[in-house]
Amino acid sequence: MEYPKTNKALRFSSIGGPLALIEKEVPLLPAYELLVKVHAASINPCDIQLWRSGLVGVVPGDKGMGRDYSGTVVAVGSNVKGWKVGDEAFGLLLSPLKFAQGTFSEYINVNPASNPITKKPGCFTHEQAASIPPVALTAYACLDWLPPPSASQRKVIVRGASGGTGTWVVQLAKVAYDCHVTAICSGKNADFVKSLGADEVIDYTSQDITSTLLSTRAATQPYDLLVDCVGGTDLIPSYPQLLHPKGAYVTIVGDKTDVNTAGGPLTYLTNPRQIYRYLKGYLLGPRYACIALYKSSHLDQVVSLAERGEVKAVVQEVIEGAFDEREGWKKAVEYMESGRARGKVVLKIP
Repeated sequence: MEYPKTNKALRFSSIGGPLALIEKEVPLLPAYELLVKVHAASINPCDIQLWRSGLVGVVPGDKGMGRDYSGTVVAVGSNVKGWKVGDEAFGLLLSPLKFAQGTFSEYINVNPASNPITKKPGCFTHEQAASIPPVALTAYACLDWLPPPSASQRKVIVRGASGGTGTWVVQLAKVAYDCHVTAICSGKNADFVKSLGADEVIDYTSQDITSTLLSTRAATQPYDLLVDCVGGTDLIPSYPQLLHPKGAYVTIVGDKTDVNTAGGPLTYLTNPRQIYRYLKGYLLGPRYACIALYKSSHLDQVVSLAERGEVKAVVQEVIEGAFDEREGWKKAVEYMESGRARGKVVLKIP
C-alpha cells in the first residue's frame, strides 16, 4: 500500500472558531506509531466542548476535531508489534498532543501503546465501530463502581438510557454483569431500550422519576448503582435513599446542564459541592463520583461480546461528505451545537 503524500482534515485555529479544510503533507511515520486511513468518525458532546474550551488553547497552531475513529492501517512503525498493513482498526485518540490531529481527517497517527485501539471485527461496519470507543469505554468505567456480587442480583438505574453511553450501560450491565436494569428515557424510546435488555423502563415524560424509583425501592431491595448520563441535580436529593450504603451514584456529566461546557471530572472544579459528595460518600456511603475513564482492554471485551451477538452498536445517522462545507461538515457542526450528537451520529470520511 503506497504511503500517502498529503492529508486533508477539518481543523480550527481559535477557540470556538470556524472549521476549515486544511491539506498538509504527511510526515514520516514515527517508529512507535501506526498510520491509519480513517473511514468514519463519530460526533460526541466532548467534541464541541473541546472546540469551545480553553483546554485546547495550549496546543499551538491549528487543532483537529474528533476523538474516535474506524479505519485501515496503511503503514506500521518499525517498533510496533502485532499490527500489519491492511488491518482494520477502531479506537480513540486520547493523548493531548493528538489534539493537533483529530479524527475528522483522512489519516491519523496512532500510538497503540498509549491510545485505546483494537482490530475491527467483521460484525461491525466502519460506521458502527467508529461510534463505539468513547461511549462503550465510559460505560465500562461506570459499571466499575458496582459493589461486589452478593446472593441477590445487583440492580442498576440508567438515566439517559437511550443515549450513546446509556445504550452501552444497559447492554453491558445485562450481559457482562448480570444486573437487573431500570432504564430512564422518553416513552418513544422505551421499546428500543427494552430491546437492549432493560428489565423496566421509566418514561420521564409521563412519570415522576423520583417517586417511581422510591416506590420500587420501598417494595424491593435497594439499588446498587445509579448511572446518570444526563447531568444536573434532579436525582441528587434522593440517591442516598435509593442506594444501599455500598452502592454508588456515578455521573458522566456532573451538576452542569449546558452541553457546550466540559463535563466529567472537570466539574469538580466548577461545582465544589461534588467534592463534598465524593468525600461524604467515601466515608459514609453511598459513594458518589463524576467519571471519565478509559481502559483500552475493554475494547477487546466489546469485540468479543459483539462477535457472540450479545451487544450491538447503534448508529442514529451517517453524515456523508465530511469535507463538503455546504453539506457534510455544516451538518456536523449543527449536530454538535444542538447537543444532539451523543456518540450515535457518525461522520463518513472520504
